[in-house]
Amino acid sequence: MADSIFAQWSVEYESGIPVYRQIINLACAAVAAGTLRNGDQLPTIRALSVQLQVNPNTVAKAYRELELKGLIVSERGSGSFIQAPSAATEAAPSAVPAKETPRKAAELKKLYEKFMAEAASQGMTEAELLNFIKTQTPSTL
Repeated sequence: MADSIFAQWSVEYESGIPVYRQIINLACAAVAAGTLRNGDQLPTIRALSVQLQVNPNTVAKAYRELELKGLIVSERGSGSFIQAPSAATEAAPSAVPAKETPRKAAELKKLYEKFMAEAASQGMTEAELLNFIKTQTPSTL
């Protein structure tokens, strides 16, 4: 199953989003959607670089970032595997939003800007995105 997920991955050089960031976004989206789960193996750096037609260093950078985020774990000689937090270990979502720290606010702003850049490259408006987001049910990573 996971192999077919990766076969659908592609990058857009004209989007204005760095290729390594697009790879990170693809992995995060697959985990959020539940198409990649704990223990699923990612393609090797070489295999993904060939498939996406990008430099292997670009894929390696994306994998390093994913590892720093705690989304994957790399085992030398075995590969890279999804290590998403399970629903059981996460706190239940609160009805009252947590106070934003300055660091979190900066990260949210950065994420928003990237999200809007990607949306604009696809011809989507902020209003369309907000309407779509409001209709979605929250999922856990």
